Amino acid sequence: MNIQQVAEKLSISTDMIRRWERLGMIPPVTRNKDGLRNFTKADIRWVKYAKLLNMMNISPDFQIEYVKLAMLGKNAAPARQSLLNEQLGQLNDDHRCLVDQLTDMEKTIEREELA
Repeated sequence: MNIQQVAEKLSISTDMIRRWERLGMIPPVTRNKDGLRNFTKADIRWVKYAKLLNMMNISPDFQIEYVKLAMLGKNAAPARQSLLNEQLGQLNDDHRCLVDQLTDMEKTIEREELA
């Protein structure tokens, strides 16, 4: 599958895919004899993963580090697990903060309705 097809399938721009690859947020994509990217199923999974992390506002630094560790294979599994656990902790902290903000907003609305 070429980059245009992947972009259309995942509803993202070709420029975004190129940027993610250039920055190391997805592993390098194999190219055909003409130098054009030829996306495999595994490549498409990486692009989907990058899109998900991007939508979640996960830092590019996390994504780049995770891809580097993934490319090292099984020997880097403990480091990947540690990185994922660290990110999960951050997401949980962010979630708690958001829940607190929602609660505060609900209380503000309730006070306004009573005023």
